[in-house]
Amino acid sequence: MTLHESQYLPPRWLRNPHVQSVLGTSPMRRRRGAQAMQASGAVTTPHEVDGGDGVRLHGLHSVVPDRAPRGLALLLHGWEGSVESSYMRLTAAALLRRGFDVFRLNFRDHGDTHHLNEALFHSNRIDEVMHASRDIARRFLPEVGQP
Repeated sequence: MTLHESQYLPPRWLRNPHVQSVLGTSPMRRRRGAQAMQASGAVTTPHEVDGGDGVRLHGLHSVVPDRAPRGLALLLHGWEGSVESSYMRLTAAALLRRGFDVFRLNFRDHGDTHHLNEALFHSNRIDEVMHASRDIARRFLPEVGQP
């Protein structure tokens, strides 16, 4: 069954998009994201990845030890987000529970990464995200990185 916009009706108290935005960034939701990651049993390690042309991007690689993964999920945050955003943590935890390894990538100047690159972020820098995704695949999906 395909869900269409007209079929989705949140509870009355959640119909205001401003309420949804406030709740989505609440301390309670941030705490829930941190707890979900901890409960997943994953080990998370920070990595710098190659964005091409000397660009360095930062990300977090999460794996559940002693488990063969179903694959690797690459998560990209929203405009003002980072790898530590609650929705990134909650999504990562859900994917880890379903058997995937997860790599959460910070865009340039997001999170605590301002020191990595001289030039500032802007949304047209998609090439560096594509280059970084190839580096991530090469490093964390060895079968993809083989010629």
